[in-house]
Amino acid sequence: MTNLDDRRTEAQARRAATMTAHTRFGEIVNRYLGATGYREPATGAPRSKTVTGVVVVGVDETPTSYPAVDHAAVEAELRGWSLRTLHVQPSYELSAASRAAAARLLERMTDRVHACSPAVPVTSRIAIGAAGPLLLSDARDADLMVVGHRHGPTRTAFGLSVADRMAAHHRAPVMVVRVPGWPPGPDFGARPLVVGVDVETSAEIVAFAVEEARVRGCELIVLHAGTGAVSMQHVPDPGDVVVRKRLVAGDPVSALIDASGRASAVVVGRRGPGGFAGALLGSVSRAMVQRAQCPVFLVG
Repeated sequence: MTNLDDRRTEAQARRAATMTAHTRFGEIVNRYLGATGYREPATGAPRSKTVTGVVVVGVDETPTSYPAVDHAAVEAELRGWSLRTLHVQPSYELSAASRAAAARLLERMTDRVHACSPAVPVTSRIAIGAAGPLLLSDARDADLMVVGHRHGPTRTAFGLSVADRMAAHHRAPVMVVRVPGWPPGPDFGARPLVVGVDVETSAEIVAFAVEEARVRGCELIVLHAGTGAVSMQHVPDPGDVVVRKRLVAGDPVSALIDASGRASAVVVGRRGPGGFAGALLGSVSRAMVQRAQCPVFLVG
């Protein structure tokens, strides 16, 4: 190792120690983890500001939607974007009582976001019809779509099949909020971001992961799993983000799922090798949506 490598390693270690003690993501997410329930009154209207992007999150009455809204609001605050919550009611369940219940649900979610992230502008909408097509249509202008993921046999409006469809067909990045152990331990906010790469990983996926780590203020672990020697020279060294490259032998799915248990989120490509826009999810991304232990970003 050269003196330059020594200095770079030492500088990264200092930055890592600082980020472990405190990250911007950790500070924001801990506000939500410290809040109790979803009925707190708003503490004030959002501050007026110029907003350049939008996060759309699907909402229903099940517990999996609550952390999805939290993570969507955290992403909106990190990037200075607005948040749009969408609740879809099947037409066969439509009634005055169900519309009133949906309005109260969205109001509770909005109050919670205003209480924890008062700078985030929030709008809400109730749509009538099939969840998948309506969410895709409503989120067509979204810079990030967020959907919750169920962890049991109960079918929900925003369950597994809808998450799969959003992840496969939305034009922009999609965050599937898998949090089977929610709420997490106190170290969650200091955990690194993980991006899975292989020889065909596009620069778009790596660039998204670097920017997400930058706005979170966390480490980025670039993980390649497989056999044989692999070059990771295409992975950038952005300077203001601690990047750790890891090569592990074995199955990529197993390696990423294992890493997800110690990550705040995992970034993977949407398609498998040879995939194309409009295709279904690749085997790795599908497995992560179904089995990861933390939220999953699907990009590309």
